Amino acid sequence: MKKHGLILLTLALGLSALFASVAFADEPVMGGVLRWHEINDPPKVDPAQVTDTTSSRVVYLMFDSLVENDADGKGVTPALAESWEGSDGGKVWTFHLRKGVHFHKETEGQPTANGGREVKAADWKYSFERLVYENSPRAYFLDMVKGYQDFISRDETGAKEWAGIKVVDDYTLQFELEYPFAPFVAVLAYNTFVVVPKEDAEKWGKEFNFHPVGTGPFCFDKWDHDQKLATKRNPDYWRKDDAGRQLPYLDGVEIVVIPDPTITYEEYKKGNIDCYRDIPDEFYEDVQANYKSVFQERPQLGTYYYGFNNEMGDFAGPEKLKLRQAFNYAVDRARISDLVLNGRFPAARGVLPPGFPGYNENLKGYEYNPEKAKELMKESGYPDGFEVELLVNNNPRHRAVGEAIQAQVAELGIKMSIKVLDWGVMLDLCDRGEVNLFRMGWVVDYADPDNFLYVLFHSSNKGAKGNYSRYSNPEFDKLVEQARVDTDYAKRMELYQKAEQILVDDAAWLFLFHYSNSLLYQPWVKNIHMPAFGDYTTPLYNVWVQK
Repeated sequence: MKKHGLILLTLALGLSALFASVAFADEPVMGGVLRWHEINDPPKVDPAQVTDTTSSRVVYLMFDSLVENDADGKGVTPALAESWEGSDGGKVWTFHLRKGVHFHKETEGQPTANGGREVKAADWKYSFERLVYENSPRAYFLDMVKGYQDFISRDETGAKEWAGIKVVDDYTLQFELEYPFAPFVAVLAYNTFVVVPKEDAEKWGKEFNFHPVGTGPFCFDKWDHDQKLATKRNPDYWRKDDAGRQLPYLDGVEIVVIPDPTITYEEYKKGNIDCYRDIPDEFYEDVQANYKSVFQERPQLGTYYYGFNNEMGDFAGPEKLKLRQAFNYAVDRARISDLVLNGRFPAARGVLPPGFPGYNENLKGYEYNPEKAKELMKESGYPDGFEVELLVNNNPRHRAVGEAIQAQVAELGIKMSIKVLDWGVMLDLCDRGEVNLFRMGWVVDYADPDNFLYVLFHSSNKGAKGNYSRYSNPEFDKLVEQARVDTDYAKRMELYQKAEQILVDDAAWLFLFHYSNSLLYQPWVKNIHMPAFGDYTTPLYNVWVQK
């Protein structure tokens, strides 16, 4: 970063040479490869299929959307759309596309950064329609776009295109909605809604997952599964810095997969890992003591929970309501956060995180009350407890939290075993509903309660769409449906708060924590800033390494 000119005026002449060297050191440096750590191999890298943060990290490297979230999560900023405007009461949205944006060019089966063809509005229409062709689990985020139902039912309706998505000209794309939907533009920042080239997507079909081609700052290079996914610099990227230099600065980014946190920490200390995201709790004090100057942490707009299967199994239906409530009363969230999580994750009373639109300070949640929990266990027909298996994915934090909860519910006579699964396997089981009690988390895709409440709990979204708990309540559905179409902001928030109280009363989840977000990086990593939406969304196109 450049020093302010005012400082120059205050320096003695004898220090000018020293200042010059410092200023030079702060100038961006071209080249180098950034090594970014992940615990798990990305389950998917085809944007149409991505639903998790590990995979999203890769999508943000290689693809671009029309708009993107600003760093503080307070709105959206232009990306491949330079500008946009709404009309017809918010039912029509017109996007004016950036000119001179090119796809990565594929050569011999791999993308190369030597100038693919220019992106046009027709590519965007194809990319959105491809989500339906490929049965994307997130296509329904745009179910308010006119013609969605006809297009997903095209075999019966004969619809040959998504009617509400129109190519006005080469650089103008238009969406017509069935009804005004307040967060529509924000939804388009989600990592599934990026542009892909038709010729490459159709050439590879399902294998596009292993031959991804986008417009992003980095191109796909190679993928050694469960070890490393490598990308290389796109020299034709559309962004430039304030001085007119071509971005990105880096020659590439490598996603390095190391499941063991102790090994990862040692690799960081040896200088073999440049960015270590989501610092494990066991190293937190050491990081604070020894690496505070290269450590960032901030609240994250997300929620950590245990899901009950509300449709089948031990916790299903209204008749098991008291059992689900007993679990919620049995857990001392604050104590677990203090003892296991270094106090980093605040206790959750409901779903929406603090600071998020619609957050309800007066929400009636579940305090720690073991006596109330025991009473509810008796009333639910389990006075002596029962046996249950908890599924968690392979992150040591999840096992540690699980073991703390295991000890607390044991006081009710509940014998809770813990089974650790690979992340991809875990997601597949949740998609299919083959779970009983499971650990899961959700971090925001767009800054509106709809992203939590409608996506995660509406009965139409059971399974891969987001409702892993398979929750269903007609009264809840009606409230969130009404909130989607209401144009009055205050009324929408009131409806969402009523809906959230219903699902909390129904104990749809074991409500646990809200997330904190952290990133540890090497001193030679420059200009890295962690956004509110999560460390996995950290922009890397304007980061450089300077050893």
